[in-house]
Amino acid sequence: MTTYLDPRNFRSSSPAEEDHLGHALAAIVAEDWRGTPLQALARWERVLRDDRQRRAWGVLFEKLDVLFRCGKATPLDGPMIGVTMCVRNTDWLGDATRPLGKERSVLARTEWLAALWNGTFANTGLWMGKTFDPVSRETFAEKCGGDPATVTAYDPATARLGRNFFREVSGGVLQELGLPVLTRLWNLRDRPTDAAAPGFDAALRPEHLEEEKLIPYVKTGGYFLSNLAPSVVERLAGKAVYQLNYRWPRLDPVFPMTRLVDEIVQVADGVWLGQLVMASRHFSLGTLHVPLVEGKAPALELGEAFAARPPQEYGYQHNGYFLMIDAALARDAYADDAFPALRPRPGEAGHAEVGGGAAAPGRAPAVAT
Repeated sequence: MTTYLDPRNFRSSSPAEEDHLGHALAAIVAEDWRGTPLQALARWERVLRDDRQRRAWGVLFEKLDVLFRCGKATPLDGPMIGVTMCVRNTDWLGDATRPLGKERSVLARTEWLAALWNGTFANTGLWMGKTFDPVSRETFAEKCGGDPATVTAYDPATARLGRNFFREVSGGVLQELGLPVLTRLWNLRDRPTDAAAPGFDAALRPEHLEEEKLIPYVKTGGYFLSNLAPSVVERLAGKAVYQLNYRWPRLDPVFPMTRLVDEIVQVADGVWLGQLVMASRHFSLGTLHVPLVEGKAPALELGEAFAARPPQEYGYQHNGYFLMIDAALARDAYADDAFPALRPRPGEAGHAEVGGGAAAPGRAPAVAT
């Protein structure tokens, strides 16, 4: 139906299900995707961060699910601007309610986490995106603990060791504490300014660091291994995705990254739709280092460290959506009709590079039908 969106990208259980998915996608493209993909998705994002429009959220969740199912699994490379579309509760009671024909329990349907996010960081740009750095086979194998299936799937063209971008924000005590708290809890590092910066296990390419100048972030961390893989969410029936796994112990994840797997599909030129996926069983709350003997700090795992095992054992659940936008589309992403809250402010990286943050006419291609 479009270059990247096609119901055949999802392995439907029957021709009738594929036909239904195709009709749902056609309706979205015809009725919702006016203008550029970024403009269309921005309209949805504004509704999802407005608690007064809560009644419309359910419909948008369904539409995002259709886009994700129909999206194409393609690898990412280099820096990407990130947009949080929405966050959702883990449904701890889901195993009990699904046999009753309910997709989510009453408690989960309160979407209290979305309301909390909307009241704090939804409009700040605290999280500004990710980068996907090339990684050697040896480092990839070391970070996944030598897991045979993961190492076998390694391909230098698609496998990456990635990290997240975080920005200083203001607006209140909670917002201003956000980055200092994350820096301490998640062991964030200063953004690298050259390819020789120490402490990074992946290759810092000069061209990627140049592109990062379009993204206003000051700290980086939250590491993940990424590669093409089948979805770990049971209801997605092994759909092909670009998967980001934060859970490997040798990445030193901290809670909630000890539960986190991101899954991404491409929906337009330079635009990817991602879903947050969290384990609801068999996860760690982090590692506690207890200095029992002088000079030694034995590690105490608070829960179960991640290991490769059948995904259904972890009870993976969908926990929200986000966008990845190629840094080359920065002016379009920061435009008034897209995501102006992410626009670089005076003194931040990217402010001069995008014309002082002035709104720019969209140059992302219109949605093909």
